[in-house]
Amino acid sequence: MSRLLIWLFFATLSLILLLQLRGIDAPLAAVTPGGIVAYELAFTTERAREILDSWRIAGVTESARVSLGVDVGFLLVYPWFFRWSVLLLRQPRFTRPGSTMDRAGAALGATVLACTPLDAAENWALWRMIDVGPSATLAALAGVAASLKFLLIAVTTGWCLTVLSRRLLSSSSAPSHG
Repeated sequence: MSRLLIWLFFATLSLILLLQLRGIDAPLAAVTPGGIVAYELAFTTERAREILDSWRIAGVTESARVSLGVDVGFLLVYPWFFRWSVLLLRQPRFTRPGSTMDRAGAALGATVLACTPLDAAENWALWRMIDVGPSATLAALAGVAASLKFLLIAVTTGWCLTVLSRRLLSSSSAPSHG
């Protein structure tokens, strides 16, 4: 199977799951600005308890459980979407082999897969807090894992956008032969 088809598979599945998660998270976001992401980044027992209490009062805690369940499928897919995006953009027409951008892409392409265990640890901590109540350890674990995951996603996205913009700028500034 070609790299493009593999990328397309992971891109499509990631998009489908992302759209499902947005729909599932809508009731949470209606109660708590930021929805599930605010809960992921609560960091403290007090903030996590505040969020969970507001969800319980609003009757949307089950949406959080469903969201975390669907996220298990998502965490198995989206890191591969990013990995294949990097692999496609490390082709010679996008990055010069051996260049700093190419080496950075090689590192990011491998490192972005760490989103899977980070997201899994985060989800486990979030589920435990729903089940047994917030604790400093669980809130901190979820917050640190989520922060590292989001950082990896942001840096990888930034790398991909930089490579694409460089390619677009270099092709638009090339003289046309006509």
